[in-house]
Amino acid sequence: MSQSDYSDGSDMTPIREQIIAALAARLNAERANSIIDTLPARSIWDGSDGNVERNRYGGVNVTTEITVETVHQADRDHRQWSTQGNAILAELIAIATGTDRTLGGLAEDMAYAGGTIYYPEEGSDIIGVDLVLTVRWSHRIGDPYSQ
Repeated sequence: MSQSDYSDGSDMTPIREQIIAALAARLNAERANSIIDTLPARSIWDGSDGNVERNRYGGVNVTTEITVETVHQADRDHRQWSTQGNAILAELIAIATGTDRTLGGLAEDMAYAGGTIYYPEEGSDIIGVDLVLTVRWSHRIGDPYSQ
């Protein structure tokens, strides 16, 4: 099925897609990519719409969870891994939420919802950091292309 099977025939991009594309551009992240060619690497994964409810203005309020995964070359000194991981996490939070949390008016708000540092396993020199964001946005009832 194509997009036109679900829309009014116009060539519009769903609001959810616009939000994810804007966030990927802001973070300089690839979309749903698990293949790492170079370090550092960032990938953004759009998750579930965890909270969806009708509002009194003829719309639907949605909270979408988005995960940003990043991998870096780990510091040679294992005693620095915690410091390095926290610095990477802080940078991601600042880039994602430190400026326009509406992504140019596409969303109502975006917030840091959690993070995880993955320390190198034995024999590895890769450190990973995941950032979880929640994005609140809305669309018209039955029309995810319009706000």
